[in-house]
Amino acid sequence: MWKCAVLVYLVASFVGGDRSDVLIDIEGSSWLQNEHLGEMIDHSFEGSRCCNVFVKGDNRALFRQFIELYGHDYTLGAINRKCYAYFLLAKDPAHLIAGIAKIPTIIALTQILVIVDAEITENSRLFNVSFYKNANVNIISRSGMWSLSEMFLRPRIFKNVVRPSDMRHSRGIVNLEGRQLQVATFYVPPLSYLSTSDNKTVEQVEGEFFSSNNPLEWDGVEVKLFMMMAKRLNFTWMIRKPNGGYRYGRARNSTWEGGMIGQLFRKEVDLAFGGIWFMHDPYRYVNLSVPWYQVSIHFLVPRPQPITNFWALTRPITVHVWIAVVTTVIVQSLHVWVKAWINPKVPSRFRSFANTLTELIGRLVGLWAPQKTDGLRVQLHLWHFAGLLIVTAYCSSLAARLTTPDYENRIDTPDQFLKTNLTWGREGPIPKFDDYFEEKYREKMMRKFKSEKSLDDRKEKIDRGNYAIVGRIINCIFFPENDVSASDLRDYRVMKEPFGKYYLSFATQPWLVLSLNKMMTRLIEHGFTAFHLKDVIHRRTSTSLREVLIERDGDNSDGPVPLKLKPLGAGFIVLFLGLTTATIVFYFEIRRKDNDKWPSRHHRRRPEHNSKNWNTRRRPRNPCSRLNPAAAPKTEIWRNGPNVSSDFFLLRNRNSNQIIFLDVRIHE
Repeated sequence: MWKCAVLVYLVASFVGGDRSDVLIDIEGSSWLQNEHLGEMIDHSFEGSRCCNVFVKGDNRALFRQFIELYGHDYTLGAINRKCYAYFLLAKDPAHLIAGIAKIPTIIALTQILVIVDAEITENSRLFNVSFYKNANVNIISRSGMWSLSEMFLRPRIFKNVVRPSDMRHSRGIVNLEGRQLQVATFYVPPLSYLSTSDNKTVEQVEGEFFSSNNPLEWDGVEVKLFMMMAKRLNFTWMIRKPNGGYRYGRARNSTWEGGMIGQLFRKEVDLAFGGIWFMHDPYRYVNLSVPWYQVSIHFLVPRPQPITNFWALTRPITVHVWIAVVTTVIVQSLHVWVKAWINPKVPSRFRSFANTLTELIGRLVGLWAPQKTDGLRVQLHLWHFAGLLIVTAYCSSLAARLTTPDYENRIDTPDQFLKTNLTWGREGPIPKFDDYFEEKYREKMMRKFKSEKSLDDRKEKIDRGNYAIVGRIINCIFFPENDVSASDLRDYRVMKEPFGKYYLSFATQPWLVLSLNKMMTRLIEHGFTAFHLKDVIHRRTSTSLREVLIERDGDNSDGPVPLKLKPLGAGFIVLFLGLTTATIVFYFEIRRKDNDKWPSRHHRRRPEHNSKNWNTRRRPRNPCSRLNPAAAPKTEIWRNGPNVSSDFFLLRNRNSNQIIFLDVRIHE
């Protein structure tokens, strides 16, 4: 009979639509119907594909029922940080509170479903809102169902719901009904151009609020996106600067100090934007929206300057070719020199190795080509032809190199940057090097950092040279972290490879992150982010920022340059050495001539006056000698006669026996 009474009661409850229609407890089975429990799971874990499960006590029936209805991966006895869904099941509320304490409820994406296998009252500790912080929570017990109100509502309270559909939380774009939000940003082109501010005190917090009426300041990519979000989510705003000297702040143990992230952490502002990187450190303290764009960290480095090489005359031919040419000349000279000693037909001048080397070099460059080449004619003609080709190629290449500027090597990679003596810096606090650089570059880049005090200090460092400017590449345009004048950018170019790449996002309070993510996703999908990015950069980017992307070291638009003395220095050195060598040789020739003096005066007299052995009687010249060469008198050459120097010759006519003195020097 008691079973029939229970059945009648359940049917009546179901028809009446009371909350007890989902509670069943027959012979120890689950007191929740599958249909209603499945609906509760769907509303509590909307969009979740994994779950962390905490079960305490003997609740096999409910646990088995949950696993069958959930149908996705779950983790039991541990926490998977990649999963934001948490299911807790126990009979004692104290056990559940211990499990809730382990859940990262500060993350707004956290979803919690609590099932108490017992009756609880409204003064239970499970209804302490401070336990759940920013998480969405639903609680089910034998005595009823409760759902925690939305994160953007203040104060948050637990509402007693009747139907499982009432447990659904708003996860899309919400209507904030004109609520005023406190927002933080700063001047960071092209994301935000806000710069004019006034000191005010809002909610007992003093700060600098932007109040400019200049439409040019209310510009920037992220400013435009923020205004679209404000219009769609229906809220007003007050925008302020970050407090203190930091832009974003620093993590200090369990807190965050300074900057926009610090303001969010202390709940002074509700939203912040302005080049916030989607990174692990700020994500531990505040909520970050989905990224909307990726930027890369680059440096402006000095442009390669034109250089003049003293040994420019050697540049048209590589070292290996020069070695090959010198080796060939030496080998060829040895071959001709040896052949001159073996083959009698080869001219005797080739028996001197110095003469052979000099003549072959002259023939190679086309400056000397004696005609007497018996025994070497074909060989020397081919040698002369090879020299013609080499000299022609060398001269054409030399003309192109000497009349075209030569530049220093470019700095395009982090490794090339580190090998130079460049320093870099920025105005404001020392950057967090862990965020900027990988571990292999971090220590060396820290040593190269020089903090800037002001714009004048930055200009002075740029004028001194060997200074790099840090910035970001956004839509193929470089934007420095600090303002740099157009005149200072004239001698700078952008490195090709970045030091790192990071995603940009908005930082927000937990209660707004879901709506902000949904809004950001729609802006990206519909192309609004790309449109405003191109539009702002097109309107606000100066010519000087575009010209740093142009490479000028290979630009010969100005035409050939006039030659200076330095690139021809090697040629003048060779000329000077040749002149010096010729002078030294000439000096020694004069010395030898002085040592080899002329004979004395009595030796230079005519032989007929001082020789008693020769007949000095003059006889008339044969008049027929000019007409008949055969009838011409025959002569004999006397050399080194008595009292006669080796530089003089005596001719004797056999017919007339006449002695003729020749005062000339004859070489055989």
